[in-house]
Amino acid sequence: MREGLIPSPRGGAHRERARRPRRSRLLWYLSPLVVAAVVTVVALLVLRPGASEPPAGTGQGEDAAAADLVRWVDGELPPETVLLVPDDVRADVTAAGGDEERLRPLDSDVSGPRLLVLSEEPAPGSTTVARFAAPGSATLTVVDPEPGQPTAEELDRRQRLSAAILANPNTGATGRAADILQRGDVDARLLGLLAVLVAQLGVGIADFPPAAGEPADGVLARSVLLDRVGTEPVADGQAVTDRLLAFLDAQLPPFAPQRVEVTDEGVLVGFGYESAPDALVTEQTP
Repeated sequence: MREGLIPSPRGGAHRERARRPRRSRLLWYLSPLVVAAVVTVVALLVLRPGASEPPAGTGQGEDAAAADLVRWVDGELPPETVLLVPDDVRADVTAAGGDEERLRPLDSDVSGPRLLVLSEEPAPGSTTVARFAAPGSATLTVVDPEPGQPTAEELDRRQRLSAAILANPNTGATGRAADILQRGDVDARLLGLLAVLVAQLGVGIADFPPAAGEPADGVLARSVLLDRVGTEPVADGQAVTDRLLAFLDAQLPPFAPQRVEVTDEGVLVGFGYESAPDALVTEQTP
């Protein structure tokens, strides 16, 4: 026998029918209260437009572009690079987690490396480094206002190194990677590192992937995906991969990469953005 049920010779069906009138009367008394509660909720929603929208700083809606910018800054810029930002944009980016020390007003006097973050089209002569857009938000464009220009000698050095890397049978670059090497559109720091890697380890170049938000063309390639050493594919935990990682870890500036990551496709090696990488290599190498 279940606790709380009154025994009856007619069994469970009778007990069920005996309880129905009491339950119906309860619903009759409660229904006005339920209706009043529903009306109250609807009224609150009507009187408070936008109450269902996510709060600011959640990374949704208008904050998505700012959050993407913050991730790019953390992963692609050297720590000493400062960003000059209009006040309204600065508020959005700091709310998305941007470092206030690196985000300065547009009129700040900065002696070191600097980039601009704009919500409008950049001025002629500047270089668009990255662009972030999201539905319902202004497009945020990272601009180098005074990009460095290589000298004729530096440009020739870059072309010669690119041609030598491409001609090495170990390189195996095809498609877009081969086109970038053919044009010599590779950051001089990465190019110098690749020249040694191809000559000494026989690495294979699978791609020069741009970071999220960066244009595929128009800026020098700063990242490379290495998919093998000699004939052995690189993968996490392999001895050949450990050898490559040790080689990369031993590099000195300006050829020491900012990031090295083992992925499912290979080892991703990247340098932070530098306005004048050719001049930097010239200054720091004999």
